[in-house]
Amino acid sequence: MKLLHIQSSPNTQTSLSREVSNYLVSKIKASNVTQLDLATNPLPHLSITTVGAFFTPENDRSSEQVEAIKLSDKAVDEFLNSDVIVISTPMWNFGVPSNLKAWFDHISRAGKTFSYSPEGLKGLAGGRKIYLVVSSGSVFSEGPYAKMDMLTPWFTTALGFLGITDLEVIRVEGTNSPEAAANAVTKAKAQVDTLIR
Repeated sequence: MKLLHIQSSPNTQTSLSREVSNYLVSKIKASNVTQLDLATNPLPHLSITTVGAFFTPENDRSSEQVEAIKLSDKAVDEFLNSDVIVISTPMWNFGVPSNLKAWFDHISRAGKTFSYSPEGLKGLAGGRKIYLVVSSGSVFSEGPYAKMDMLTPWFTTALGFLGITDLEVIRVEGTNSPEAAANAVTKAKAQVDTLIR
C-alpha cells in the first residue's frame, strides 16, 4: 500500500490537524509513505503559462511551458501512485486554505485525472481511499455552524469530480480553548482507532 500524506497548516509545531493526521498515518500499515507539506513546500498558484501547458500537446509545448508544468506533473504522479491519501487541513473562513486549493488545481488535469467524452464527465482517479482531517475553532458537524461548512462539501464535490467517492472525514473541532482542544484531539484519535484496527 502506498500512502500520500498531505499537510497544509502553516503551524508546523502545534497544529492539531497535523497531530491527528500524523497519528492516523502511524496507524495505517503503508509500505511506502510520501510526505507533502504544502506549508513548507507550497505549489504555486496556476499561471497562464501552466494552464496553457495543460491544454497544449506535450510535443508542442514551449520551453517555458515545459518548465512550468513540471511541478504539476510531479503532483499528479504522487497522487495517482497512491492507494491511500491522508489530507490534513485547518478550516479557514469556512473553507479550504489556498495552498491546498492550489494543490488540487495542479492535480485536476484533463486526460490524467478526469476526462470528457460524448457520454459526459468521467473521473479517472477512482479506487482510492481519502482520509480528510479537518480542524476548526467551532463545531461544524452539527448545530448552528453546520450550514457554514463549505470545506467538507467542497472536498466531496472536488474529489468526486476525479472519480473518488471513498472519503472519510475526521474532525478536530471546537478547539477555541485549550481544554476544548485537548478534548477534540482525544475524540478525533478515538475515531481514528475505530476506523483503523
